[in-house]
Amino acid sequence: MRSLASRLLCVLALALLPAWSATASPYPENTENWAVNSAWIKELPQDEQTIVLVTLALELSTHADQTLLPAVKDPAGMRWVLKVSGHGNHMLMDIATRSDTLRAIFRDKADAYLNVINGRMSADAFSQTMDAINTRIDVATTNITAQDIARVRAAYRTRIAETETTLIAYAKLRSS
Repeated sequence: MRSLASRLLCVLALALLPAWSATASPYPENTENWAVNSAWIKELPQDEQTIVLVTLALELSTHADQTLLPAVKDPAGMRWVLKVSGHGNHMLMDIATRSDTLRAIFRDKADAYLNVINGRMSADAFSQTMDAINTRIDVATTNITAQDIARVRAAYRTRIAETETTLIAYAKLRSS
């Protein structure tokens, strides 16, 4: 089920961006600070890495929906929000070292954002793609229990929070 913010994002993307196209590279080079800050995630066991990456993806999405999206006033602002989300998902793809499935999910999300920015995907197609990706995430995390999630989030609470802040900051910086 899509959230109201997700639907709003799709409608705004279609309404505000038909003539816009991204000209900069969609995937800027990694920066040393992001590489250093996120390196700990690459070494986690697969299930723990999956939990941390999905947590970071959810926080990135929540930040975009609750903080960035309400501040959009024009097509350029909408494009920037989409770029932040796309760059953030690409950054997560780079650190998904234990699961080809999760890596592909983040790549597909980043590509969907790029396609909607460039006008190669309608808002409806974007929404359908995101729904399909969310289903793939559900399948990829089927064997992870609520207790596993609580344990991993508690064990890495501070590191997750620091990495989340860095992820959002660098995704914003790369989108500017």
